[in-house]
Amino acid sequence: MKIFVGCASSEEIPAQYLEDSKKYLSVLLKDNDLIFGAYNKGIMGLSYDIAKENKRKIIGICPEVYQKDLEDLDLDIKDVTASISERTMELINKSDAIIFMPGGIGTMQELFTAIESKRSKEFDKPIIIYNSNGYFDETLKMLEKIYDEKFTSKMVKECYHVSNSIEDTLEYLNKEKRN
Repeated sequence: MKIFVGCASSEEIPAQYLEDSKKYLSVLLKDNDLIFGAYNKGIMGLSYDIAKENKRKIIGICPEVYQKDLEDLDLDIKDVTASISERTMELINKSDAIIFMPGGIGTMQELFTAIESKRSKEFDKPIIIYNSNGYFDETLKMLEKIYDEKFTSKMVKECYHVSNSIEDTLEYLNKEKRN
């Protein structure tokens, strides 16, 4: 399975996220290929390193503005897009499943683009929000407010799955494969 991992590219994040992500990705990328934003730092760099260690296929997709980042990466496929928006759609379109881990503005943009695209029936792939150390608690609280105050239907919740463990993630992915 080709999994797009949306996550932090910063190395300055708290160690607890890096430690937890390393455990999570070590299991996730043992038997799955990686599609990512093509940067070798932070959780994104961890995903790259772990996929390499496991001899998995790695597809890096980045916009022209960050094209220089590809020089330091040994990728099976290098894809350069004209814009961030185009990159996000390529990441989504080339994957079989989408997993969001702690990240910054880019990760949030990708998360909401994926949810809206799935809600609009542009694709029907699993979207998983891995809530490492409660990272997404406030985001999920904001989504609940959006549902509760009827800015959008609670049915949108069916577009994604919140996971708190690698075991739950794998169980959900296996269930989605069978459907």
